[in-house]
Amino acid sequence: MRVTKFLAVAATALSLVGHAAQAESLVGKSVRIIVPYPAGGAGDVITRVLAQQITETGGPTFVVENRPGAGSIIGSDVAARATPDGLTILLVENPYILGAVLHPTDHYHPVKSFDPICYLADTPSVIAVAGNSEYKTLAEFITAAKAKPGTLSYGSTGPASTVHIAGELLKRAAGLDLIYVPFPGSPPVVNAVLGGHVTAVIANYSDLKAQIDGKGLRAIAVPAQKRVDPLPDIPTLEEQGFKDIEASVWFGFVAPVGTPKDMLAQFEKYFTAAIAVPAVKSKLNVVGLYPKVMCGPEFGAFIATQTADYTKFVKEFDIKGE
Repeated sequence: MRVTKFLAVAATALSLVGHAAQAESLVGKSVRIIVPYPAGGAGDVITRVLAQQITETGGPTFVVENRPGAGSIIGSDVAARATPDGLTILLVENPYILGAVLHPTDHYHPVKSFDPICYLADTPSVIAVAGNSEYKTLAEFITAAKAKPGTLSYGSTGPASTVHIAGELLKRAAGLDLIYVPFPGSPPVVNAVLGGHVTAVIANYSDLKAQIDGKGLRAIAVPAQKRVDPLPDIPTLEEQGFKDIEASVWFGFVAPVGTPKDMLAQFEKYFTAAIAVPAVKSKLNVVGLYPKVMCGPEFGAFIATQTADYTKFVKEFDIKGE
């Protein structure tokens, strides 16, 4: 009987110790955030703005580590191999999923290799032409493309990007024969449109905002189901008869699979509080990013759906990774 009681007490004590270890606070810890993109991009900006806000309000200290390359594969692979102790998290955007879909056997899996924390912001994509273009609306652009098949063009970051897929979906839905011109980033495609070398661009609003505001580019459509706040006067593709074509770039954070649930809950608390601060919202809005929050299982379901959708589109359009 004494042995049984001893074992029961010991088991209870071990359970409490285990729970205490699991419930370790992030306060005072140094947490590495891997950003799989170069410094200065939208993902880097949102990471640093949120990290500063959290640290200054009593949270952990964040160390931002930029690990660009191969889309976002290099940095994501580094994060996937990290110890799941709550001291490493990863910034994720759409390429986090596309990279894994295009290279399914070589690298991390977007659903199985990570635990979701939160989706925190996004930026809409925009279809635009030069400010001095003869095409004032999407309808005019489509009419011209049908009248002159194989002569008008659109450019985007790509190939194998969210905006490239949106362009191919529009081509198919409208029955267009457009020339696709891939670019290594948004700045060169914007320059190509401004220089008259490419007819239209499909890109993230955050990358086009300055030129749209300055009238260098004219937005003619938003690939979304409803109008977006920064461009309330620009009709969506849905309004113009092209359903189910959406292309926004989203930003969130995940942790290596197996990260303690209480750590994930702490990150969720810190990030959702930081993104709600008016000064943080203002800083993000300036660069064309808009807070939108979903966390935990909801974000995990979103990642799973996006993975299935991108897998389907990559096969349908025979899109190859570089």
